[in-house]
Amino acid sequence: MRPELEGLLNQYDRLQETPTGPEHTRQEALYRSHLEETAQRLKIDPEMLHKLLRQYWLRWVRANLPPGFPKKLAGS
Repeated sequence: MRPELEGLLNQYDRLQETPTGPEHTRQEALYRSHLEETAQRLKIDPEMLHKLLRQYWLRWVRANLPPGFPKKLAGS
């Protein structure tokens, strides 16, 4: 996987884990900024890239679970 896309997935993951509040707003701004820069570099629409990342994120989370962790619980 391209490092820039993995960086976006990490940023999106942090955003998902951050509770609502000022820190969530900050994480969202960082994610959106990183998304815009990456989309511009890859010459793709930022919203399309965001949709693709959201779809791939759950699979990425499941793939990075520790051994023995029930995969069904990862999407709950």
